[in-house]
Amino acid sequence: MTSVLENAHPVPVPRRRPVAPDALAELTRLAALAELARTSSPSLMHRAILAGTGAATVSAAADIDVAEAHVRWHAWAETAVGLDEYLRVHTAFAEALIARHEAFEDQL
Repeated sequence: MTSVLENAHPVPVPRRRPVAPDALAELTRLAALAELARTSSPSLMHRAILAGTGAATVSAAADIDVAEAHVRWHAWAETAVGLDEYLRVHTAFAEALIARHEAFEDQL
C-alpha cells in the first residue's frame, strides 16, 4: 500500500503580480461609494420612513439590522432635523425593534 503523500503533487507557488493601476483606482472608487452610502443612508432612511415606509423595510433595503439603522439614523438626525420629525422616525424605529424582540421571544 502506498502512502497518499507519495502520490501527491507539489503545491504550486502563486506568482506575485503587480497590482494594476486600474485595480487601485477601482478600489478607491468603491471605498468612496461605500463611504457615501454610509453617510447618506440616514437621511434617505429618514425620508423613506416619513413617507410611510416601515423602519424594518428601510433597514432591509439598506442591508443593515434595524438596531444598526437606528444608531446610524440617530447620529445624523440629532443635529439635522426638528424635534417633531425626530420623534416620528424614532418611534418608527422603536416599534420595529419591539416587534423584532417580540418575534424573537415567541420563538423561545
